[in-house]
Amino acid sequence: MGTGFAEAPLAVFTTLAPMGAGAFLLLAGAFFLSKIDDGALARIDKMTFIPIVVAIVGFIGAFFHLASPLHAFGVFAGIGSSPLSNEIAAGVLFMAVAIVYAVLAAMGKLSAGARKGFAAAVAVVAVAFMAFCGLAYMMNTIPTWDTPASVIQMLGCGIMGGGALGALVLGCARVEATPQLRGLAAALCATGLVIGAIGFGMQVMLAGSVFNIWGSAADLVPALWGMFAAFVVCGVATVVLVFAAGRKNFSVSLSAAAFALAAIGVFVARIAFYGLYMGVAL
Repeated sequence: MGTGFAEAPLAVFTTLAPMGAGAFLLLAGAFFLSKIDDGALARIDKMTFIPIVVAIVGFIGAFFHLASPLHAFGVFAGIGSSPLSNEIAAGVLFMAVAIVYAVLAAMGKLSAGARKGFAAAVAVVAVAFMAFCGLAYMMNTIPTWDTPASVIQMLGCGIMGGGALGALVLGCARVEATPQLRGLAAALCATGLVIGAIGFGMQVMLAGSVFNIWGSAADLVPALWGMFAAFVVCGVATVVLVFAAGRKNFSVSLSAAAFALAAIGVFVARIAFYGLYMGVAL
């Protein structure tokens, strides 16, 4: 299975943190597409901390990846010049904006207009964070990673998983699933799946054309196509479950199952990604 599992903490980070961020795309869309009563808004505000906690768990994974936790603060020294530092800075910015939004919303400090504008801003920062997560791996010393596919895959995975997580938030908040809202949830998951599959597929095909003295990059992960298939199967199941959940006012059980399958599929994709590590010096 290659060496991808050696980077499991990073795989947890790049699985959960973008999914937590992606959930805000559906939450922001909900405020624009549906007329939600005050009671439901209050419940959404309480449940908004769910994707934030998911993202925090992801960041904990990145923290444990460090050889020494004390090195965490040194990451910020490279902002502007280091892709990794830029990724962490974008993540911290997202977390700060999301937490401020969630706290103000929970305290009832946001008017209808302010809520829409703030939620949209969180969604924009969330997408930027996902993009920076992919850009962090575009290094010319690692040809298997130095490709736009790294960014494409990250965006797709974050949007797909975020759509499922957002549906879970709305389900826990007992929000009425209007046709527009359930359509948006399914569309986000389906779009994310397509984008993620394109990015993952591009990387798989590239792996067969990258060689060093030991062989091709594809040889590093013998089950590469199987892992791609697992990602697609989990993604399709996620879309189907989110669609089914939407027809039942975002059933919590179905939405939770969709989120779990999305997380499994994305984690498999990330393990495959890290297993494809091949430096030019080898």
